[in-house]
Amino acid sequence: MKLTPKRLSTFCSLILIFLLPSFGNAQAYQINIDIPAYRDSQLIVAGYYFGNLFVKDTLQLNSSGHAIFQGVKPLDEGIYQLYLNNKTSYDFLVGSDQKFNITIPAGSKKAEIKGAVESEKFQGYINFLAKQKNKFHELSDKEQRLSPKSDSLQKVKTEIQKLDKDVKKYRFQEGTKNKDNFYGKVLLAGHQVELDDSQIPPAYQARDSLKWVYEYNFRKNHYWDYFDLGDIGLWHTPFVKDRLTEYFNRVLLQSPDSVLPEAIRIIEEHRDNPELFQNLTSFLTNNSIQSKVMGMENVFVALAERYYLSGQASWADEKTLENIGREVALRKNNLVGHIAPELLLEGANGEFHSLHQSPTAYTLLVFWEPGCSHCKHEIPKLYDEIFLKAKPSQLSVYAVYTMTDKKEWTDFIDEHELNDWMNLWDPTQISDMKLLYGVRTTPSLFLLDKDKKIVAKQLDIPGMKRLLKVLNVMQ
Repeated sequence: MKLTPKRLSTFCSLILIFLLPSFGNAQAYQINIDIPAYRDSQLIVAGYYFGNLFVKDTLQLNSSGHAIFQGVKPLDEGIYQLYLNNKTSYDFLVGSDQKFNITIPAGSKKAEIKGAVESEKFQGYINFLAKQKNKFHELSDKEQRLSPKSDSLQKVKTEIQKLDKDVKKYRFQEGTKNKDNFYGKVLLAGHQVELDDSQIPPAYQARDSLKWVYEYNFRKNHYWDYFDLGDIGLWHTPFVKDRLTEYFNRVLLQSPDSVLPEAIRIIEEHRDNPELFQNLTSFLTNNSIQSKVMGMENVFVALAERYYLSGQASWADEKTLENIGREVALRKNNLVGHIAPELLLEGANGEFHSLHQSPTAYTLLVFWEPGCSHCKHEIPKLYDEIFLKAKPSQLSVYAVYTMTDKKEWTDFIDEHELNDWMNLWDPTQISDMKLLYGVRTTPSLFLLDKDKKIVAKQLDIPGMKRLLKVLNVMQ
């Protein structure tokens, strides 16, 4: 048949029609999975992201235990998991080569991976860790059985220490050899530079306090040497959240002056990546407000005002911004280390008393109400166990009744003989004291120094007693 231009055009169109589906269905990733022991079972493929596991796909293993995990869009480099049940799961690495086979032979607890070098090497690393873990358990069991006086005990302890060093050495050497691929980055992400005493300058070894300062600064300055927070692949591993938590909650001194500058530095370093900017801002803001360390709310207020209330947190919805704004309003005026807001409140006799005119070295500001069941127990205890046992020149109590029932208030004062306190109230509720001091529950305690700077807040009575003893306020 002679091909005329018209027939040639039709012929080429037919070829194109047949070819297009082939190009359209090309798989960017294809992971063949074989688990014969779980034939005809459901398999979940999950991916790590920022410390959590998220379902990527649900597969059905066929009658021979085979399934294919595939898609037309490349996976993010990261660590993924095959989840079969609460007792059976397998982690695997996805690097640049995303077409490979995973086989878990019947009767085996180890996965076998073929077809992608990085994934194969990571499985080898997992197998190495499993062997070392078994050795560790054997040594630990042996250590538990030995008498503290046994000559063999120190030998076992030394073997355990060597085992730990071997794991760190293997991880670092293997990571360094593969530092240009994702597998190597994952291994190096677990490495932290260690400081040997011989590296500390003699001038810092003269005193323990100086040595501590040098060690602290060294760890802080080198903590992120081998962990690139800007590598999105590492966010798809189990490690990022733990590393951030350790750095901000344990490595850094738990004071706003130490934590806040580092939080801002790390957020700003990743501002150009919207995903990481959001992750870091959200994590560090939440971490600071959830901290149990007094003073960390200062970090929350600063980050919230800088990023959320300024309009930079484009991901935050109206409800989130409203909640954050309310928290900031209740906290920003009564932060530890800041001057306490002035209160000029009325006593039962009509005389007004200024909080800032309190004459003692320390002032205990207490917000309370007789109708509160907790106050009924704690307020008399506060009077007997703290006020009466404090040095008179060192502590005065500015006790604020938060409600408006004068009889209820004065009856309680008379009943419990709280007459040596400055007992005050705001019958017209115009002082904004609840907002200024973020009073949401009673009793609420604030300790102020002679300059009326807030030293501590929201401590219970045992905690306040311990602090006042340290400050030499108690007799």
